[in-house]
Amino acid sequence: MATGVKEADVWAAADALLHAGEQPTIEKVRLHLGRGSPNTVGPHLKNWFRGLGMRLLAEQGGANDIPQAVTRAVSQVWETALAAARNECTAEVASERKELATAQAALEADRAALEQERGRLRVRESDLEAATRSAQDQAAAAETRLQAIEQQMRENAQALKDAYSQLAGTRDQVAALQQVLQAAHTTHQDSLMAAEARHTAHERRWLGEIDGHRQALKRAQEELVRLQKASDITATQHRHELNQAHAASSVQTQRAMKAETEMQTLKAQLEAGAQAARAVETRWESASSQLAVQIDTLRHQLQTKDRQMELLMQGKARRTSRSVSKGDRKVVPSVAKHSPLIKSPSRKHQST
Repeated sequence: MATGVKEADVWAAADALLHAGEQPTIEKVRLHLGRGSPNTVGPHLKNWFRGLGMRLLAEQGGANDIPQAVTRAVSQVWETALAAARNECTAEVASERKELATAQAALEADRAALEQERGRLRVRESDLEAATRSAQDQAAAAETRLQAIEQQMRENAQALKDAYSQLAGTRDQVAALQQVLQAAHTTHQDSLMAAEARHTAHERRWLGEIDGHRQALKRAQEELVRLQKASDITATQHRHELNQAHAASSVQTQRAMKAETEMQTLKAQLEAGAQAARAVETRWESASSQLAVQIDTLRHQLQTKDRQMELLMQGKARRTSRSVSKGDRKVVPSVAKHSPLIKSPSRKHQST
């Protein structure tokens, strides 16, 4: 609603309209002023019409020369303007009442909607309060779970720290076991090399002795022509026995290589710990014992072969002696002279 429209402003606008030959109305006064509402302009315009007669009479008293016809015309204009103003004011009031009723109905509708909105807001507020309490409960539960998780994390961290400590101790033990196993392996390698060296020396000695026996047998065969067949059979048997000895030596070498392979396998089992190391040491001692036993067995077999060779040579010497004694006894000195190897086993046998 426009403000600042005063009664003097309305009256001045009505006077201007009247002097312009126009009938002052609420709308014309508003248009002339460019502002004001009907509720404000209407009462001021009514007051202007009420004072218009008195003003005209005052003007007539001050100016008696105004014709009466003009006065009547002004009075008629006044009455007409007053009636028009009344009608216009009535229409404006009716329109304003209608607008007021419409606004009041709208206000009632807005009030009802507002009440509904308030009810909905109260329900919403209740829901929000319930949701807030639920959220607070959930937050408290989450806080409890978080504290439990933090406690579990601290326990897990401590357990992990203990596990790392145990792992470090285990690594130290493994390193110590590796050193022990390496030392055992080195000792085994040294023992194995020494055993191989001894075996090689024994084998060379055995081969040398076998060569000596072969040469002795060859000389005996040259001297004992009549016993060539028996000597050949005996030599064949002896060669077979020597081959067996060589085969046994090869078997021992293979067994030694097998022991080395087992040692490598035991080295790969380092992670098994001290028990595996003790098992390796036990196996190594067993293999060494078996190798020593087998070497002793070979030595014993070779000594047995030497003994059998000596007995064979002694038997050949006896048979030669008997055959010579039955034949020409003059041949005996010649045979004795050229067969020193035959007498040697006899002397050895006698000394034995």
